[in-house]
Amino acid sequence: MSLIDQSLNPAGDTELFTDGQWLQALLRFESALAQAQAEAGLIPHSAAAAIGDVCSRIELDRAQFIARSRRTGALGIGLVEPIQAALASGHPAALPYLHWGTTTQDAVDTAHALLTKAALNALLEELRGLVTALSALASSHAATPMMARSLLQPAQITSFGLKCAQSAAALLRSVQQLSALAPQALCVQLGGAVGNRAAMGAHGARVESALAAGLGLWAPGLSWHTQRDAWMRLGMEAAICAGSLAKLARDWSLMSQFEVGELAEAARGKTSSAMPHKRNAVHCMQAVAQTQAVPGLAAALLGCMAQAHERALGEWQAELAAWAPLWRHVHGAAAALRLAAEGLQVDTNRMQANIDALHEVIFSEACVDALTPVAGRAQAQQAVERLAPQALQAQQPLSATLRQWVASELGAGAAADAGRALSAATDPLRAVQASAASCAELLQALDATLASSFNLEPHHA
Repeated sequence: MSLIDQSLNPAGDTELFTDGQWLQALLRFESALAQAQAEAGLIPHSAAAAIGDVCSRIELDRAQFIARSRRTGALGIGLVEPIQAALASGHPAALPYLHWGTTTQDAVDTAHALLTKAALNALLEELRGLVTALSALASSHAATPMMARSLLQPAQITSFGLKCAQSAAALLRSVQQLSALAPQALCVQLGGAVGNRAAMGAHGARVESALAAGLGLWAPGLSWHTQRDAWMRLGMEAAICAGSLAKLARDWSLMSQFEVGELAEAARGKTSSAMPHKRNAVHCMQAVAQTQAVPGLAAALLGCMAQAHERALGEWQAELAAWAPLWRHVHGAAAALRLAAEGLQVDTNRMQANIDALHEVIFSEACVDALTPVAGRAQAQQAVERLAPQALQAQQPLSATLRQWVASELGAGAAADAGRALSAATDPLRAVQASAASCAELLQALDATLASSFNLEPHHA
């Protein structure tokens, strides 16, 4: 990653799709392929051992790999030629069996699946940590009243716990989807020149199964050279996960504004070069920055699906370039928000103060319901619509303003009945009960799902 990428990624020490990892994954493919073909009786075991030995010891030169691949347009040539040279000097009898019956894309797609499996595991680890932290916040604040916002304006009472539980549930759905999609996407590629495994004939399925077992991937039973649907579904779920992360980061950053003051990230010292008083929401900022590029990358990947005939001319190559950044961005956003959640400071007094500053107009719908038995629905609605702005301007509780109206319009007896109903309608602890109940239901479901095992290791007979 670049200097800027590293600075915006709190998980920058987690290496995903590095050049070194790419080269090692390609070598793993060639070694495992030879072993699988030897097990199927297609090549001598001595040749497989020689290829495995060379692949375990050879150090591919990055610059030469790039030069060969750039010159030929085939990434596999940058891989195969150095191994051929090493075999020629030490195991010449194994030369005919290197990369036998396969093609460049088989090696690259399988290597990409290996690297994506590692990236997915890293992402799932961050998501589970974030969901766990969100669940703890939800449990602690299930009945903590806060202002819900609709179109960025005060709406009704919700609870901070429910907001946390809702985000946790969305992210856990992505964990479930990613885990479910993995067996269809994280597969070996073994199609040969045009996807029909012509060179291996009837032995192709056996070789594929052995190759998958050797690499810890799944065996798809078919070539997916230019049929990228299962692969893309996995990538698109990662992009959807980024959307859920972006929503959480946006909410928390808005709640962290000084004028709102309901949340703050853990103190970390100086966060501004010019203004010592500032306490920036750094992790939320990092998450927002990481997720900005994801929709464009997802669109670019979808645009790469129209791959011509049996092997793509440019679309597959463009897919290779866009795939890794998407996973790095989603992983970085998840890591940033996990750190934010684990150190989040919740100001419940400020949440209540923001409610109180509205002088009960936030309870306008409940007030209409409270007045309906004494005034009728239409008259109650009109009264609340007219008097709510007046109460806010006069900084007088809406319930008091409405009681005065009832007394003047409907008499003292009606005012007494209305007063009791309005007191209940404007009680924040009563108003938060629905959110607390919803939060409890979500937490129960979250606990059950988190207890499930999500295993990315295929079972091979």
